[in-house]
Amino acid sequence: MAYYFPSYAKNTPYRSLYDQLSAVERGMVLREFVGVTYRRRFQFFKRHHFHAPQRAFKSNLQLAAKRQDKRFCIRSHIWRKQQRPAYLELIFRHYLLGFVVQFIRKRHGSNLDAEQGCYPDAPYVLAALEWFLADRSVVDAMIAEHIEAVEVENCRRLYLYCLRAFFIARQLCDDDSLSTAVTLSCQCRVGGQVPIGAELEFSNLGHKASFEHSFLRHQRDQTYCNFIYFHHFFIEDVSWRLGGYLDHHVRLRRYLPVPWIGGFFEYNLVRIDYPRRFSLPLTRDPGFLAHYIQCVMAFNSRLAPHSLHLNVECVGLGRKAVPVFSDYLCLLLIGGDLVSDEKGVLTERRFARNELIKMVQQRQHTSLFDHISHHVTEFAFLRLNAEHTDQSWLSLVLVLVGYNRSSRFDQYCLEPLGELLHWAHDPQPVSSVDMSLFLAKVQRGLEADNSLDAGLVESHLEYVRRWLQRENNRLVNAVR
Repeated sequence: MAYYFPSYAKNTPYRSLYDQLSAVERGMVLREFVGVTYRRRFQFFKRHHFHAPQRAFKSNLQLAAKRQDKRFCIRSHIWRKQQRPAYLELIFRHYLLGFVVQFIRKRHGSNLDAEQGCYPDAPYVLAALEWFLADRSVVDAMIAEHIEAVEVENCRRLYLYCLRAFFIARQLCDDDSLSTAVTLSCQCRVGGQVPIGAELEFSNLGHKASFEHSFLRHQRDQTYCNFIYFHHFFIEDVSWRLGGYLDHHVRLRRYLPVPWIGGFFEYNLVRIDYPRRFSLPLTRDPGFLAHYIQCVMAFNSRLAPHSLHLNVECVGLGRKAVPVFSDYLCLLLIGGDLVSDEKGVLTERRFARNELIKMVQQRQHTSLFDHISHHVTEFAFLRLNAEHTDQSWLSLVLVLVGYNRSSRFDQYCLEPLGELLHWAHDPQPVSSVDMSLFLAKVQRGLEADNSLDAGLVESHLEYVRRWLQRENNRLVNAVR
């Protein structure tokens, strides 16, 4: 088995910590630390000619760890930033989450089954999130204790953070707590046949995190400074299990680091490889996705939720209906951001503040498993609402799955963007007939999925009907 311990730490207390680990535990630390480099190994080894047959895989893993450790040292001028504790907490939280995933896989892997064609680690990650959130005060106190220790040591090496995080996990991860987390993570499932995924954006500055609003104004976010130090603390590399990256909205370099430009901290739950050639759906189960979204928001609680993109694979259903203007309005009523502005005027804020280019987009996602391009609808207009519950998230996911299955959004079905923008500034009520027609389309799409319980579909359709009516009544009262 491959091991790695850095030479610069041999004469420090970290060596005695490392000596306490079993062979299996040392392998766990190595795998978690290598993380993204392990996933990039083919590109890395090809560049350095380490793919030759005579090179053992174990040696490759050690070379990747050595390269990672050399790179993962926080620079001294970055270490002096006042936002350091917040970034260190992110590093420790994500390392700890990764170790909990490993413990769950080792001890309770037989109780969790990955869905065919979906992200294999998703059940383990959700169970780990359940564990993480079960006793947040204890976990947070342990992380704070270790952050204080590395600050006193002036320790800037992520490998040593990773080693510390393992000891936190080993101390707190008893079989009872892991078993309870696994059980809870299974209770949210409702069935489903349509592959789905999500992308969650966070920012303490809201829409002002984007480049055009935030340039030279990052300090308004005192905790993270609008994530201008995101890459300097290697947050993308440690948050890979949740598909973490910085969305800086600089389009020509969308997936590449841009020094000192901040943006949105995004979890892309359909992202598999960092060159972004492949993706996988998270699940086929709307209940699983709804609960996953809720747990991820709770896990990243120091950051304000901002927006949500839901990805729904296009599944055939005979003749599909062309979306009409009132359908888009119904979608905005339940998934948009209908609020009163500074003058007390009701607006749909995402459109009114020019946050949206499109409500719905068609994508081609190439699966990591079958290397086939899958046609996917991305619903990009949703507000990531902290007030939602598992119930409301599930209703919203079901609506989008059902509506997508019964509707066509191809190149001949362009959104009425001008009309939507006008409505956003002066939202008018939707007629009861239009709402009923919209719900009929949703119902038709959901009833085509035989794995969903009919009673569940009926109850959530009724929930959405009341939800639409409640939001529409706000518009009626505003007009009066």
